[in-house]
Amino acid sequence: MSELKSQTIKGVFWSFVEKFGSQLILLISQIFLARLLEPRDFGLLGMLAIFIAVSQIFIDSGFDNALIQKQDANQTDFSTVFFLNISLGVVFYLILFFAAPLIADFFRTPELVDLTRVVCSILAINSFGLIQFVKFKIDMNFKAIAQVVVTANILSAILGVVLALLNFGVWALAAQVMGIYVFRTILFWLKSSWRPSFIFSIKSFKSLFNFGSKLLLSGLISQIFENMYLLVIGRMYSATALGFYDQAKKFQQVPVTTLAQVVGNVTYPAFSKIQDDNEKLRLGFRKLIKLLVFINFPLMVGLAVIAEPLFLIVLGEKWMQSVPYFQLLCIAGMIYTVHSSNTNILKVKGRSDLFLYLEIVKKIFVVLAIIIGLQWGIIGLVVGQIVTSFISFFINAFYTGKLISYSTINQLKDISQTFLITLVTAAVMSIGWLIQNHMLSFLFQIVSGIGTYLLLAYATKQEAVSDGLLILKELIPLRKWKKV
Repeated sequence: MSELKSQTIKGVFWSFVEKFGSQLILLISQIFLARLLEPRDFGLLGMLAIFIAVSQIFIDSGFDNALIQKQDANQTDFSTVFFLNISLGVVFYLILFFAAPLIADFFRTPELVDLTRVVCSILAINSFGLIQFVKFKIDMNFKAIAQVVVTANILSAILGVVLALLNFGVWALAAQVMGIYVFRTILFWLKSSWRPSFIFSIKSFKSLFNFGSKLLLSGLISQIFENMYLLVIGRMYSATALGFYDQAKKFQQVPVTTLAQVVGNVTYPAFSKIQDDNEKLRLGFRKLIKLLVFINFPLMVGLAVIAEPLFLIVLGEKWMQSVPYFQLLCIAGMIYTVHSSNTNILKVKGRSDLFLYLEIVKKIFVVLAIIIGLQWGIIGLVVGQIVTSFISFFINAFYTGKLISYSTINQLKDISQTFLITLVTAAVMSIGWLIQNHMLSFLFQIVSGIGTYLLLAYATKQEAVSDGLLILKELIPLRKWKKV
């Protein structure tokens, strides 16, 4: 096995540990917090999401991806971006600090003034650790990233739950969010040997900005529309209604974004190293797509089937209004990992211009979906996300196919069999709806779902199964396999 392939597999493993471990910790803390706090508390924090996300995009400015894509990035490049990140972090924090009353007026929620001024300080804090994070990614040292992120999430989760038990309300959630970035920044500095030089190069800035500026604009568009639903629901309805939607979105994002980020974080630097070899790139990407849908299709559909007993058992009856939102969001999330991986290929090939153009085109459909969906309330908005998710896949796959000769039709063929066995699995799991006891229904659906899917995967000889075993063999020393 080649060194790059071995690095990539190990990178996927440690990136999975990082993302899944941190998401699991946050999920457990969210379960405790959901039982201790009210939906309105979650809604209040959700109202700030778009402002934080958009500001963070400006702070990154696409330079993190530019540094990864540039194969000969040096100390001058890293130091230039480091000081730029800090400057932008402070500037955007000050903007939001003084804009806090306007944000509170927009949502008709006075509590947001103090909340905005405290929580948005994470923009300045996070900017101090971005380059250390990028350096670890370039070196494919995902083990170090995992150690930092998981530790930071454990500490922040403990902080949030303790404050909730002490009746701090929404400030418990605020403390948890802030704690993540404070602990992460401190730990990245302790873990990394990289230190900035007192250099700011205009030449380096221009070189990186040429690539990063397109990703900045596309990221800005993506984040605005990604969080547009929170903005619309918070403005048109109430903090409580937003809390129900936000909780459903968070639970859906745990598996789907974890998988997408794990794969994206590792395959982007790995594929960037073979960006000029279309044959290797296509082969690697095709295997990636098959493995992604093999994991994500049954996961999303299975979660949609077990949603009602899951929310009742885990969060309690006060969160049952989140269930239909969660089920529909899971359907939207089915294809997310595939179309996000397609966009990664555009970055790998240096086509940040095309990446930006496609983001604009896709967001036109999002605007139409929001306008039309609002006629049917929050449910209409979520159905619109399903439609736009599948449209995004076809748009992204078409252009990626042209770059590496892997057409949309071929992608659909590669995922069709997995889709069919997922539908059969969902049909078997649905029998559990006839069982009146929620716990028994929940257990039946999980056991029958896993058993049916694995049996069908084995019977149809899914390529992802053999690829998965190869990955395990790479991660686990060979001598252990010989004993099996």
